[in-house]
Amino acid sequence: MAICKLCKNETDLIKKSHIIPEFLYKELYDRSHRMRKFDAIAKAKGIEKVSKPPTGEYEGGLLCRECDGERLGKYESYLGKILVNSDMPEEQKLHCERIVNETGVEFLKIENIDYRLLKLSLLTILWRSGISSRQTYKEVSLGPYEEKIREQLFEEEPSSDSDIPIVIMSWRNDSELATDVIAQPIKHRKNGKTYYSIILNGYIILYFVSENSIDENLNFFRLKEDNTLSIVHLPRGTGMDFLMNYTGVKNEIQKRK
Repeated sequence: MAICKLCKNETDLIKKSHIIPEFLYKELYDRSHRMRKFDAIAKAKGIEKVSKPPTGEYEGGLLCRECDGERLGKYESYLGKILVNSDMPEEQKLHCERIVNETGVEFLKIENIDYRLLKLSLLTILWRSGISSRQTYKEVSLGPYEEKIREQLFEEEPSSDSDIPIVIMSWRNDSELATDVIAQPIKHRKNGKTYYSIILNGYIILYFVSENSIDENLNFFRLKEDNTLSIVHLPRGTGMDFLMNYTGVKNEIQKRK
């Protein structure tokens, strides 16, 4: 028996707890249910290199069965319904409108989301990354925010939309760029403020954990308590360049020349 990271009870912990929800790996699996792993350096050189680890990443000794499967599971279930467009009751269906603003930024405005469930589902991914000891998630070190997020997840009540604001960007409207990519979470520092980014199947999720760390030009697009979210589309043709910069591949290729 050990202490569960979420409920803090001394109990039996499960041996296999996912960090990134399993359904997000669906686009990465081949017909044999083996995952196609993205090699950014090979891709930048025009080499279609594909490795096939058997599944996504898991770690044991973190959570009890109730917290992993029930408490956090219901948040991830809601995220899955949104991202894979599952059937929803009429009153829960999303209302989407594609907009181009006066500065030429294209975004998808989504109404009728459940702010509480979506905020908690996205925080779950960040928090799970933070408590993991796996090398993939080494950059996620939440400090005091780990406990702050844990309390919100356990109490099932997120803080306001201005506290740890979340912004989602996407290149899924760019047909020339693959969306079957899940990348290592990255920690960023700007003007002394910290934020994290995670790439999940053509979406870039930005978590602005430090107070006042969100740029003013992104603040409008954040997930809001009025049950709206605006997903910013990267300009077509820029997605791969963004991905190469994000993963540090451009610098790595320059070093190898």
